[in-house]
Amino acid sequence: MIKEIQLQDSLISAINSHTDLSTTLPTDYNSTMTSPDASHWRQAIDEELQSMKEQDVFIQSNLWEALKEVPRESILSTKWVFAKKCNPERYKGRLVARGFRQLQGINFEETFAPTPTFGALRMLFSIACSKSWEIRTFDVKVAFLHSLIDKPVYLWPPKGMNMAASSVLKLKKALYGTKQAARCWWLHLKTILHRIGFKSNGEDPSTYFFESAKGQAMLWIHVDDGALAGSSSDVLDFISTKLNENLQIKWDSQINGLVGLAITPHGNEFTFTQTGLIDKLCGISPSNITSNSPLPLNCNLRSNPSKTMDREYLKRIGMLLYIAQGTRPDISYAVNYLARYSMGPDSAHWDALEHLIGYLRKTRNVGIKFSAGEGASNLECYVDANWGGEGDRSTHGFLLLHGRNPIMWQSKRQATIASSTAQAEYLALSFAAKECMWISNMCRQFLVNPRPKLLSDNRTAIGIANNLMSKKQTRHLVREFNFINELITTNKICLEWVSTHEQLADILTKSLGHINVRKFLNAVNRT
Repeated sequence: MIKEIQLQDSLISAINSHTDLSTTLPTDYNSTMTSPDASHWRQAIDEELQSMKEQDVFIQSNLWEALKEVPRESILSTKWVFAKKCNPERYKGRLVARGFRQLQGINFEETFAPTPTFGALRMLFSIACSKSWEIRTFDVKVAFLHSLIDKPVYLWPPKGMNMAASSVLKLKKALYGTKQAARCWWLHLKTILHRIGFKSNGEDPSTYFFESAKGQAMLWIHVDDGALAGSSSDVLDFISTKLNENLQIKWDSQINGLVGLAITPHGNEFTFTQTGLIDKLCGISPSNITSNSPLPLNCNLRSNPSKTMDREYLKRIGMLLYIAQGTRPDISYAVNYLARYSMGPDSAHWDALEHLIGYLRKTRNVGIKFSAGEGASNLECYVDANWGGEGDRSTHGFLLLHGRNPIMWQSKRQATIASSTAQAEYLALSFAAKECMWISNMCRQFLVNPRPKLLSDNRTAIGIANNLMSKKQTRHLVREFNFINELITTNKICLEWVSTHEQLADILTKSLGHINVRKFLNAVNRT
């Protein structure tokens, strides 16, 4: 799961770094003062400074006192970051520290803070649907500023604050931009949640569980945005009251979105879409073509020797990866396939990329649907592999369903060269089994039957996995062999054969025609 967490962080950074999603904004304090909207920006700056004063973020000190604790070169400068929000129109200024000047061991130590996965969020919604639980979403205002900083950090006075030249500010709270800010906030939040009665999840440290006489609850949080699901209004009211006593929280009157996903409730059902990001992607693409499938059939691209980075190509790939991870398993193979050619893409690569964008243009409203449905407590994982490929490396994929709700999926090129279809399929089973056990262990207390069922269309791979004796041709797969067999013998997973025509993971290993693409969309309860 660490790779998935790192990938999500890098995708968000790529989108934010390369995509202009807003109107022209001031880049620093001086430009706001010469802007036509100077009065609005001045008000935004004053509001931010006043908020920091109310939060007791820093205390005024002098340079002589500061130099007793830290060297002069570690005193941080600051930067104003500005944003203009719509519906309603609002001007926002945020003061951030230039933390790149911090010195480890002097004004910071640890920096790790967990990032939640989409899989955990989707599992929360799926469990809530299967149990008819209520869900509430929320936003923690000035989240980092609730937590105390763990080391002495000093700032030069920011522009907009009138202070003597010899004065400095000593941080009391974890200001945005400091290296340890996210970690300080995470530890502070975890302490509050434990005090309320939540227990940390060993599989995903950004997911918490609550159980008492009032009922059960599950909480998922990404920095300052979160979702809370509970078995009754009483337990949700109790938790929200306790959270409000410790944090400044804005509870959404209705669920409409989270971390870039548009969420549409329909009674006890929910649909996740990403039409906003798809529209932005289509807006920067000069073509108006539409396609019926993510890639042309038998798409066979080749790498170029060029090592030149194409930022326009990367910009689109970054957005596509976030869409694929968020709501669109049907494009996962296509995006990962095209991402291999990010260095020096030629006209053939661009044509394939435009074909994929054309598919999203035509299917912009497609999303993931969560409902109770039949078999809502069962975990089923479809696993497939496509032997061979560029460099003789196979591609495998898996799709994990809770009931009929898509929870996790991935398309990945194998690091090991498989010498047969059975070996490629067996490696795929090992990879999928690890992911299945992660989600099963995370939500075990909410699942009637936490044992995942893995579905493969390769009888040989299933036979090897079910046989306690290693085969001569699979000796070099001893780790995978022992791992899967242990899970089977301890009754933690089961393997079953599924017809190739019913193998839902097929779309994660190769390009398919539009009929099979539509069949996949219908089969996994998409809209």
